[in-house]
Amino acid sequence: MHGVGPSTLLGGRYAVQRRLEQLPRAERWSAHDTTLERDVVVVCFTEQDSHADTVLDAARRAAGLDNSRLVRVLDVGRSDGVGYFVEEALPEASTLTHLLEQGGLPAEEARRVTGEVATALEAARARGLHHLRLTPGSVLRAQDGTVKLRGVATSAALAGAEEVDSTTASRLDAVGVVAIAYAALTSRWPLPGTVPGLESAPHLVGGVPAPSEIAAGVPGDLDALCRLTLNEDQGPVTPGDFATQIAPWSSTPVEGLAAAPRDDEVSPTIALPVDDLPRERQDPQEPEPVPADGVRPATGRANPGGDDATTPLRFDPTTQPRGIPDDAHDEERGEGRGAAAAAGAAAAAGAVGTALGTAGHAAGHAAGVAADRFGTFAKAQADKAAHRRELRRAAEERAEQRRISLDDALVDDDGLEPPLPMLPPGTAAKPTKDESKLVLAILAAFLVVATVLGVYGVSQIGSGIKNPLGNNAPKGDGTVTVTAPPATVTPSSAGGDEQQAKDLPILSVTGFDPEGDGSERNGEAARVFDGKKSTFWSSEGYASSSLGGLKKGVGLRVDLGQSSKVSTVVLELPSAADVTVYVGQDRNSFAAGDELGSSSDKSGTVTIRADKPIDGQYVFIWFTKLSKADDGRFRATLAEVTVS
Repeated sequence: MHGVGPSTLLGGRYAVQRRLEQLPRAERWSAHDTTLERDVVVVCFTEQDSHADTVLDAARRAAGLDNSRLVRVLDVGRSDGVGYFVEEALPEASTLTHLLEQGGLPAEEARRVTGEVATALEAARARGLHHLRLTPGSVLRAQDGTVKLRGVATSAALAGAEEVDSTTASRLDAVGVVAIAYAALTSRWPLPGTVPGLESAPHLVGGVPAPSEIAAGVPGDLDALCRLTLNEDQGPVTPGDFATQIAPWSSTPVEGLAAAPRDDEVSPTIALPVDDLPRERQDPQEPEPVPADGVRPATGRANPGGDDATTPLRFDPTTQPRGIPDDAHDEERGEGRGAAAAAGAAAAAGAVGTALGTAGHAAGHAAGVAADRFGTFAKAQADKAAHRRELRRAAEERAEQRRISLDDALVDDDGLEPPLPMLPPGTAAKPTKDESKLVLAILAAFLVVATVLGVYGVSQIGSGIKNPLGNNAPKGDGTVTVTAPPATVTPSSAGGDEQQAKDLPILSVTGFDPEGDGSERNGEAARVFDGKKSTFWSSEGYASSSLGGLKKGVGLRVDLGQSSKVSTVVLELPSAADVTVYVGQDRNSFAAGDELGSSSDKSGTVTIRADKPIDGQYVFIWFTKLSKADDGRFRATLAEVTVS
């Protein structure tokens, strides 16, 4: 950019040092704040740009954000025809793009990173600011695992994006953070356009494949969110909705196996021309360039010493391209050196030798790239098997930690009270003679009192009953004959039979969420059969009455303990809802059972009765339409359930 270069002093304060990234309308430079003696990053653009005023205004508004998950904007200014804004420097951080160069992140680390990004976007949304240009290059992860997001408001302004209303902007950021989750799981970018350093996700008729179709070990909730948001135009409407749906996540970095590519994914082997090959394959002797964005990649290839400095490369298994073993790289480098020597010999021998050597060199590089790309998928089966072994080993370790030995269970606790009265704390110690006599005396006294009370009680039986016939009572064997008029018994109505139906005992109640994590707030489920209408169970909060488009429904599973005939279910609904009741024998699915009945948009006492009893051990209460709660979210609620 004209007017900006090494040693340029912007605003009389910021000494420009090295260009980090070339943006479409701006440049990002490292600089030193001579006033506060600290390193910073300066984003510069020409003051004659039509969007210069918009960018400066966006940077001033972003400077008002004070959130630990956002890269802070420290200053905004103009200097000699150059507009600029200053960001905090994060020299040890890596962009998400660089982290994904070797493949997707572990599933729970992807959850943590995207959860932090969504929380940062929600904090900005609360102040009326949005990102609108979210890519993996906007996400930074420090060495201690801290996740920060840069470019809120400023990235869209630099791109000249048109202003949109708050609702649309929130939805765009929500879709962006879902795309970040997709990329973190699969190392592929699902949205239109390209992201330097990442492959684009394959595009199908219905959109893009779900992450689980590309990588193994993808959690069900993240997989469903990506599929609904990217293919069916549903899912979260704000970044906060996304954060709520995937919570909780780890507060520290999650190390472990990344989501391995599925073994059924196939990538064609394509021979590329030499011009399209990576720089390390075009010329092994050419020094590696400085990263464009100035942030050191995870592989340690960044050059912090300047444009002319070089950093020796050391062997690291994680930096080797997937699908090519180490000896293959040694052979390739050997081929390069051999090709160079052969080229010199060919120059002396003639044009024919030179042409053959050049052609062989280009063909060798093209074959290397093709093998590199195909090797990613050829290794999928081994990665998937290793992922399963790691999960099985972790499960065994957790089981071993929970196992309690018999010796641990029998540890004596000096703080416990003696199990019998008047015995010493050491229960194995023999009682003294005096203690034995005292215990026997107490038992004898108790038996005497009980005997006296028993004799007295027996003697009083019948003493308070008066003879209604007085002295005229008939004598003889004591038999009395009573004559009564004939009575007619009328058969009871059907309603009376229903009222006399017995309530079936409930063994347990659990949350039922087959399209989510399998349970829905189990901690509150027991409230629906505690006999108190003042306590109730409520579901998770959703963005709309139709559960935000994420699921078809949620509910509760009532376990009767054994197969029973169910004819009536009475529900106490604190808020109106659409609910259907099913009865069946399969605890994992109501689809295998029968529908008892349903209710639409009703609250209070709702009775659902079948024409004839249905056999089953499990009663499913399935909510498909929710009501808005006091916190603004949509929830299903149930105070009491009675089954008869």
